[in-house]
Parts: sequence; structure tokens; C-alpha cells
Amino acid sequence: MSLTALTRMTVADALRQPVTWMMTGLSIILLGLSYMFGMFNFETEDRLRMLATTGASVAILNGLFLGVLGVSQGIHDELASRTALTLFAKPLSRGAFLGGKILGSLITVGASATVILGAHLILLWMAGRTSFEGSLLNPRPDEIIAVPWASVIAAHGLALCHSGVLASAAAILALRLPLAANILGCFALFIAGHLLSASGILGGVVIPGLAVFNIDDSIQLTGTAPSPAYLLGAVLYSALFGTGCWLIGLALFQRQDIP
Repeated sequence: MSLTALTRMTVADALRQPVTWMMTGLSIILLGLSYMFGMFNFETEDRLRMLATTGASVAILNGLFLGVLGVSQGIHDELASRTALTLFAKPLSRGAFLGGKILGSLITVGASATVILGAHLILLWMAGRTSFEGSLLNPRPDEIIAVPWASVIAAHGLALCHSGVLASAAAILALRLPLAANILGCFALFIAGHLLSASGILGGVVIPGLAVFNIDDSIQLTGTAPSPAYLLGAVLYSALFGTGCWLIGLALFQRQDIP
């Protein structure tokens, strides 16, 4: 069984889980609530900024939950049920096993994130066209407000990179910790990664510098979309951190006996 086959199997299993679409639906509901609450704000621009940043935050939280839970649950179930032994006899390397679980979880998060992005863009279009209160079909020119489309789309893309970093870390912890401790550890890593992002090596290597994926300032300030170099650097950091986690997980997994 190849890496591609295991990744495809992981995605298919995750998309069949009700929790995947429950989280997606909950995220869309939160976006809708943000749209409605924005109608009570006095300044129209503030309403729009709140809706834009809320959407990016919801995407990050959705990816955090689905990415961490998907990788953790998948690895724990395979090891606990000894299904991993059958997979390794196909043959499937332990590195491909870890990689397939991480990639499959990330693709699942991507599918959910695409739905959330679509809902977010529709709500932003409605807000920008009507200023939250006007007519959607016949807006007045003075009602239409600018939407930072580039920054919003970039924020959703970085949210997916954010999910990839934490899913990779979850794969390492899943090899040594019980499921509940694994999930709690990843949520602690999420908090520490945002608080310690400027702490040198501690905030970039040992603990991921998750704040690099936060571009709320670009969303809040008109005409300050993140540069391509910044976005490329963030994607590269995510890929390098994920690769490092995979290598560490592989080293641990090679020495681990499956009971």
C-alpha cells in the first residue's frame, strides 16, 4: 500500500465522520452570527473588519480541531487495533504511515476550509455591497464599501498552513501519549506557539511560531495586503516544520514496538 493509497483512505474515512461536517457547519454558523452582530456596530468599516478577522479566526480554530483530532485519532486507532501491523505487511513503511496520516488529515481540513472560505466570501460580498443594512439587489453607490479580498484569502491560506504545523506535531505526540493527553498537549502548543513567537529558537523551532500565520493587521488596514515574499516564507516555514516533525516521528516510530 503506497503513501497515496493511505492518504486517500485517511481522507475518505475522515469525510465520513459526522464531526468533520459538524465542525464545518458550526464554523459557518459562527460566521453568520458575526455578520448579524456586526449590524449593531456603529461604524460600517468596523463591522466589515470584524467580520473579516472573525472569518480568519474561525478557519484557524476549525483547522486546529480537525487537524489535531484527525491525526491523533487516526494514529491511536491504528496502533490500538493493531491495524498498523497489517498495513506494514502490504508493505508500507512507517514513514509512509505517518506521512499518509498527516497529509490525509490536512486534505480533510482543506476540504472543510474551502467550504468555510466560500461562506466567508459570500458574507463579505453581501456586507460590502449593502453596508449590512442596504438592499442587496439595488445598492446605492455610497453604501458600497471596499473589502480586503487579497488579505482575507491569504489569511485562509495561512490558516491551512497553521493546521499543517499542528497536525504534524500531533503525529509525534500520538506515538507516545494517550489520546486525551495528546489533544491537550496540542492545544497547549497552540497557546504557547502564539505567545512565544518572538522568543528566538524556543518560539520558532522547539515551539512553532504560530503568530507568523496571523495577518489580522493586513485585514484591518486597507491597502496593506501581505507581500508574496511574506506568504512564501510562511508556507516554507510550515513545510520545514512539518518535515522536521515527520523526521522526529519516524525516528521515534522506528524504535517503537506495536503491542
